[in-house]
Parts: sequence; structure tokens; C-alpha cells
Amino acid sequence: MKQNILSILLITITVLLTACAPVEDDIFTTARITITADGDETITSVQAQMKLTNVNTRQVVTCADFNGTSATVELLRGAYQIDIEGVATCLSPGNATRMRQFRCQSDYVEFIGRDINEVTLKTIFLD
Repeated sequence: MKQNILSILLITITVLLTACAPVEDDIFTTARITITADGDETITSVQAQMKLTNVNTRQVVTCADFNGTSATVELLRGAYQIDIEGVATCLSPGNATRMRQFRCQSDYVEFIGRDINEVTLKTIFLD
């Protein structure tokens, strides 16, 4: 009888130890924010500061690493408010290049997908 109880106990412990695997929740996501211009001008590059505020936790993430007209950042999944201010190099239809100050804003953007979440914001030129 003791041997049966010991065998059952060892089998139970083995099953419990092999069945318990760590559970990892995917709480982070990648967000790619792209800036575009209205009208005839084309934005070729951006120097700006982007501030992403989580709507629920009020946590703020900043990024200034733009590659052309877009920036990629790792975030907690959720809803965000986006504010971007900076200078853009714009190319007009006549191939004239000029620097323009701009702003972009969005009050509510969801970054909830597991892969790359993409959003495009329109610029508001300040000059």
C-alpha cells in the first residue's frame, strides 16, 4: 500500500511539474507612425519629437528617431494620444526644397495588434 501511494505521489508531482509552463502575455507591440502632407508638397525627411501618451495609464513615451517620414517604437498595447512637433523637409512640384515647421496630433489611436500597428498622420504646417 505504501508503495502504491508513493508511486501515485511521484506520478502526480511529475505531471504537475511538466504541466506548469510559464505563461507569457504579449503586452508589447510595435507602432509605426508615418507623417504625410496635404496638397502638392511631398515630405522627404522629418526632424521632430513625438510624444505618445497611454490614454489609460497616462504613461508617456517619447521618440525622435525618424527614418524618412516614419518612426517605429515599442509600446504597451492600448490606446494612445499622439503629439508630434518639428521640422520637415518638403519637396514642391517644381522640385524646390524648403524646410517647414509642422505639428501632428491625434487624440485616440489604438495599438492593439500583436504585429506592427501602422498609423498615418496628416501634418499641420505652422508657417
